Amino acid sequence: MCAVILFAVKSFFSLIALVLLTIVIHEGAHYAAAFIMKVPILSFTWFDPHYLAPVFISGSTEYTWEVMVVSYAGGLVTGVLLLAIAVFKREWFRQSLYRWLLGLYIATFGFWQICQGILEGARHDMYIADATNILSISYCVSYASAFLGMALYWVFTPGLKGLIAREQSKISSSQ
Repeated sequence: MCAVILFAVKSFFSLIALVLLTIVIHEGAHYAAAFIMKVPILSFTWFDPHYLAPVFISGSTEYTWEVMVVSYAGGLVTGVLLLAIAVFKREWFRQSLYRWLLGLYIATFGFWQICQGILEGARHDMYIADATNILSISYCVSYASAFLGMALYWVFTPGLKGLIAREQSKISSSQ
């Protein structure tokens, strides 16, 4: 019983750490892209970097390619990074049930972040307007992309039954 609780606590804190890491990478990618593209930043918060060109801030209808790069950068950089880890470390994720679950988290957040990057870049005004409503269209599209990530991970990383059986045998032999 103690091993199951330890596994659940370890998995929960890994999920929290991954959420925090994706936020840092996402917003850091916006900031780095703005710095590289020389897009002035009015303020920077974890929620939305405010740069000068978008209509909802400056009233300008000019939406330059530099600003588009900044808008897309957060989610796309984070998503590609997470999915690259899931692909290149796929054998590592097959070694234990905990690692398999960590890979599921990474694949799910990878797809979620790519969707966030596309929505934030292509539909920035909708993305910002819907940011506080977890049942909005943009969130529902993001949920669908996360479930797609889960499903693809499940299909391309088989062996869950064997990992569960291995964990159960470890637990029963330790008792």
